[in-house]
Amino acid sequence: MKTGWVLVSILAITTSSAFADQWNSRNDPGIMDPHFVYQLSKLPTEGKLDVLPWSETYWPSKQGSINVRWNQPHPEGFKYVSPSRAEVMQMSRDELSRLSPSEKYDIFMGRYDYPLKKEVSGIATPNARWWAGICDGWSMAAIQYAEPMAVDATNPDGVVVPFAASDIKGLMSYAAAMHFQVETRQVGSKCNGMGRVFGSAQCGDINPGALHVILANQIGLKKQGFVTERDPGNQIWNQPTYGFKFRMMGSAKPEDGAYGIRVQATLYFADELDKPEWLPVVGTDRFKEGKIEMDYILDLDAAGNIIGGEWVGHSDHPDFVWLPVNHLVFAGDLDGINRLYKPNRVTP
Repeated sequence: MKTGWVLVSILAITTSSAFADQWNSRNDPGIMDPHFVYQLSKLPTEGKLDVLPWSETYWPSKQGSINVRWNQPHPEGFKYVSPSRAEVMQMSRDELSRLSPSEKYDIFMGRYDYPLKKEVSGIATPNARWWAGICDGWSMAAIQYAEPMAVDATNPDGVVVPFAASDIKGLMSYAAAMHFQVETRQVGSKCNGMGRVFGSAQCGDINPGALHVILANQIGLKKQGFVTERDPGNQIWNQPTYGFKFRMMGSAKPEDGAYGIRVQATLYFADELDKPEWLPVVGTDRFKEGKIEMDYILDLDAAGNIIGGEWVGHSDHPDFVWLPVNHLVFAGDLDGINRLYKPNRVTP
């Protein structure tokens, strides 16, 4: 759900383990936070964020990204003509509501030459891969900002522009993906096709012991979300992650470490909407929850600290996880988002 990979990982300086099941330098949870707790007995077995990240479409490039006029019987993302200033002044609220998020933003800013729409057309193409979009921007925005409300906003000419919640979420997601210089901390690595063919070390996906430590600390103890790249294959599906549940299934024989514990776990994330929505979805039956059911063995040392792990059989699992270090801000040509954003604070 991203046309190109742009994350810049801040890697901790660590020493790679000689054992396959202990995490290596790419999988060290300390990359995300050097102060994590590793002792299993001190970690929670379930956790959930106080404010859930929001579900949203990933604004597929193939459908026009945020140039798509989605709020009409037959959505269109390409080859339509945007209204002139004179035409906008004569449009009804219903007619304005059917415009794309980018058109609405340009009109709100009093820019009838539609610079944002023109910019977005650079990433929107009917020939894009079906999964290409701005899910990285959506995920980043969704874990840092409460879901926005639908708002009416008045432009310099006095035109009241109706923005759906999804319009604003699309603008926030686009700004995060395309305008914000994000710094990230990433645990695990993306595997490319040839890497899988030749058995590259980075194609083992995230170590389950590392993922267990991150979930329990980041969400369970710190109450802060992160992003899961949930597809262990060649596609990129970023998901804002908000919860987990661990079920300890008993002792197991580890490959390395003093002893092992078998765990069946569920990771919860906000999933994509099938289509944009006018109103907020968190706390309603329109919210889309996704989950990954996992089965793995934790390797522990003699003091009960998690030192690694191994996936059991063909267990489903993510590719890697990442966390934006800096806070998303809306600036420059997209600073108008700050005037559109009104949080809809709903607790789970």
